[in-house]
Amino acid sequence: MSISNWPMGVTHDHVIIWLDQYIGLNNACVDLKKTLADAVNLTTDEPLLGHEIDRLILNEKIYHSTRELITVTTIEQCLQLINTNRDKRIFLITSGSLGQQFVPDVLNTFSCLKKIFIFCQEIREHVNWAIEFTDNLLMFDFPNDLLARVVYDIGMYYMQRAIDFRNSNDHMSALYCLYYSKKLVIRANRIFQPFVWFSLNAIEEYITREENLLPRNLVQHILNNI
Repeated sequence: MSISNWPMGVTHDHVIIWLDQYIGLNNACVDLKKTLADAVNLTTDEPLLGHEIDRLILNEKIYHSTRELITVTTIEQCLQLINTNRDKRIFLITSGSLGQQFVPDVLNTFSCLKKIFIFCQEIREHVNWAIEFTDNLLMFDFPNDLLARVVYDIGMYYMQRAIDFRNSNDHMSALYCLYYSKKLVIRANRIFQPFVWFSLNAIEEYITREENLLPRNLVQHILNNI
């Protein structure tokens, strides 16, 4: 859907920042990064399936950062981006080695960071330092697991935004966010299959409630713009 069709207040106010000395390079893991960016961009076609993602880590082309995903190679660049986007909900991915260096300070400094995703080859090598931050860290050693969880968490963020809109009696904006949330969770399931299935039950229950509060022609208009 076109972002310009969304009602006022319903905007893409999130950003994914990926900090990694190798993956952050423009010519490294290009298709992997593009798959993640496309998965959270509803104006694109469906992203790749899980069994297609692992091979993308070695694909070398040129990746240009997008609104959906910004990649960096240094802690300094990452901190600057976090500070610039501190009014947004930031979904931060980092390597284990760089995460060990800056996670403790960044969690204490930036309230916009609720969760940090650690992507590393050997999780066990980072358990000792990461165990102090179990409420704030999620660790992954397979790319499809990482991508699916990031997409799912963004979907859950928009579900919470929908609840906030509903509590303000802005049911149209709530429904837009719920449709966005549902589509993201469906995409996460497609990436992650067959290992985990994220339930859609709660989202669908909220969608039904919101649809029942709006005229049918308005609901259809929203559906036509999703």
